[in-house]
Amino acid sequence: MSKADELAAKLKHSGSTRVSQAIDSWPGQVYELYRQIEVWLHPLTEVGLVLRRNPTHVFESSPDGETFDYAIDQLLIEGNRHTLTFDPVARFTADGEGRVEVHSKGKELALLRTVDEHGETHWWLQTIEQSGEQADAVAITEHILLTAVQDGLEL
Repeated sequence: MSKADELAAKLKHSGSTRVSQAIDSWPGQVYELYRQIEVWLHPLTEVGLVLRRNPTHVFESSPDGETFDYAIDQLLIEGNRHTLTFDPVARFTADGEGRVEVHSKGKELALLRTVDEHGETHWWLQTIEQSGEQADAVAITEHILLTAVQDGLEL
């Protein structure tokens, strides 16, 4: 094996390790988001809003074509005879470091995860229009999330 082949194999292995680490850490990052959402919604749960987690599986491919199958939970928010489903559909996305789709009766939203130069995670809320157009994403805050819940549950 030539030196170049050895280096190529080493580079491929280190890239594969980074991709595997990204997948391994993804559920924890999503659950951290869910915990924050649960904190923000706590006053509503005291008056009947229901939060629950629904186990699911995701099948996806990394940018280099490696495939993954992993277990992760959806977050369901139920109230006023409506449901919002937070569905973590992909860790590998063209527009960030992960995507959680938010399904409701009349509107589709996406939570996009980005990581800044200091390694800190930021979540952004984006409306997905019926035409496929995507509006600009806004940083997720308690107010933004509560507005999305209000709209999705028709409160």
